[in-house]
Formats: sequence, structure tokens, C-alpha cells
Amino acid sequence: MEKMVVVVFDSESGAYNGLNAIKQLHQQADLAVFAVAVIAKDADGTVNVRQSADPGPIGTLFGACLGGLIGILAGPAGVAAGMTGGYVGGAMGDLDRMGINLEFLDDVSRVLTPGKAALVAHVDEYWTTPLDTAMQPLGGTVFRKVRSEVVDEQIDRDIRETQAELQALQEEYDAAAAEQKAKIQAKMDATRTKLQTKIDAANKWMKDAEQQAESKVAVLKDQAKAASDKQKAQIEKQVNEIQANLAKRQEKLKQSAASVREALTV
Repeated sequence: MEKMVVVVFDSESGAYNGLNAIKQLHQQADLAVFAVAVIAKDADGTVNVRQSADPGPIGTLFGACLGGLIGILAGPAGVAAGMTGGYVGGAMGDLDRMGINLEFLDDVSRVLTPGKAALVAHVDEYWTTPLDTAMQPLGGTVFRKVRSEVVDEQIDRDIRETQAELQALQEEYDAAAAEQKAKIQAKMDATRTKLQTKIDAANKWMKDAEQQAESKVAVLKDQAKAASDKQKAQIEKQVNEIQANLAKRQEKLKQSAASVREALTV
């Protein structure tokens, strides 16, 4: 199961010990690490990245999310709780793309106080015990958030709402007097342009998702080389899940695109 994991330590040295420990867990195939970083909160509340790896397309998204994470965690403890909404686009930025909500960030911000550091990782965790067992003697407090495809849902909803808007305008156009049709037609043209922009954005989002899935599969297959037979079976299961999830998302986008093409030809 894909998760964003944050482990808070009392010091940077603790966070680096945690980094070594999670790398060891990856080598042992107890979990898969797709991207990882160490951040620290200075005495003045500033949060900075101390170390980060960038494994291709996964690292690109992870880096963007890390920036959003730092922006939120740089505030005082509990600041996230005072922000409006469950998912706030302006403040959250690319964190939405990882399915990270304000409740999770609020929990982390209450523990990541000035002078402390944290390990931030995008992982595929098969079970929680190995990470908890590794971090506990190092003094790490573990926070987890299961990844969800929030953006897929947002994109699909935006496309359907814009299609409904276009349909309503078409019905208004059909019933309008001749002198009103030109104004309504202009609105329809603008809505068609908006709809095409949304489907173009959805296609780009899916292309990024395909690249990320390919990178994750490569990480897992490389990990499987040194894994036990039992671990290989688990890794193969994870690979199949990633590929099946991607295929499901591709099919959903394909259906949306076909519906949009039909709407744009009316």
C-alpha cells in the first residue's frame, strides 16, 4: 500500500539514523522506498530540506509535495487546523496530488517543533511492524497517510461539471430568441474551450501517472532481485496492483475523453 510517511526525531542526527534504517528496510524488502528526504525545523521555525534523493518522475512529484509540506510545517504547531476546508488548493499545492490532507499535516506540525528534524518518505509498505520496530529505538515518531488519487476524482468532477454547463447552454440556445443566440453562442464557445483545456490537462496528468507507475515498477523489480521467495511474491503482488490501478485510471480517462469529444462536436 502506497503511503506518505513522516518520522519525527528530536535531532538531525536522529533523522539521519532513521534514513539509514529505512534504506536498510528497503534492501531487506520489508518495504519499498520510492523517494525520501530529511527536513529540519530551525529555532526560528524555518523548515529546510537537508537531504533529498530524486529518482526520476517519482522524485519530481515528491519534490513538489515536499515544497508544499515545508510551507505548511513552517507555521506554528496546529496551524493546519485553522485553515479552511479538507483540501485547500492554494495552501496545499501539489500535496493534493499525493492525497495528503490537513489533518495529517496538523498531526505532524504538533510534533515537529523547532530544533527537531524529520524523515519524509514515499513508500510502498506491506505491513507496519518493520518500520515501527526500526524507528522506535531511534526515538522516531511515525506518521502515515495512505495515498489516494484525489486529483483523479477532481479532474473527473471538473470535466463532468463543465459538460453539464455546456449542455445547459445548448438547451438555452435552442430555446432562445434569435436576438439572444449570438450571446449564448459566445458562452458556448468559451465553455468548449474550457472543456478542451480540462481534457488536455487530464491527458498530461495521466502521462505523468504512467511515468510514475513505470518508475515504481522498476524500483520494485530491482528490489525483488535480492528478495526471498515470500518477499518476491509480495513484490509481484504490488507490481500487479500498480499496473491494474493504472489501467483502471487510463480506462476512466478514455471514457471521459470520448464523452468530451462527443460534447465538442455538438
